[in-house]
Amino acid sequence: MSRLFFSEKMQSSSPSTKNNNRRAGGVSLTLLAMLLSVEFLDEFVFGANEAAWPLIRDDLLLTYAQIGILLSVPRLFSNLVEPTIGILADIWKRRVLVLSGGVVFTISLLVIAQSPGYLFLLVGYCLFGPASGAFVNVSQAILMDADTRRHEQNMARWTFAGSLGVVAGPLALGAATLLGYGWREIYLLFAILAAGLVIWL
Repeated sequence: MSRLFFSEKMQSSSPSTKNNNRRAGGVSLTLLAMLLSVEFLDEFVFGANEAAWPLIRDDLLLTYAQIGILLSVPRLFSNLVEPTIGILADIWKRRVLVLSGGVVFTISLLVIAQSPGYLFLLVGYCLFGPASGAFVNVSQAILMDADTRRHEQNMARWTFAGSLGVVAGPLALGAATLLGYGWREIYLLFAILAAGLVIWL
């Protein structure tokens, strides 16, 4: 009798059962932190970029026509590419999409940071849009599907992380400017953070 009880006890506490219980109880804290960090970083970059336009314009001597192209063409390109990413996210490996998007996301930040002129900047922004779609949107889909009973709570967490990022971005740029750094240095920092996040993922 005691042997049978011991055997049942061992089965109930096996690693696979513990993992299943952990999954059934909701999203693990590690996965939640990873995915929310992706959203925070994306909005962190966006917030700083919106505030950095005067610095970028003056540094690269951009015309308003060029700025208009930089604001519109990458978004149009992203709108063409992202539906394909969305379809792949439903039928293919989401982890591969997120990691690939994270790598291109990092590369695009490096291209932007090192841009000697308008054309390089345009290439960087064109890479950034679809990369953000794969990195961020697919991460959001993973979070939503990880616990279907907590869509509202996880969406609130996602929105909160993004809101923090979009507020922190201009503050980080302002702090960098006060310390004597420019928009290029802040983009290099973003690239380092993105690379670290991809490694963590």
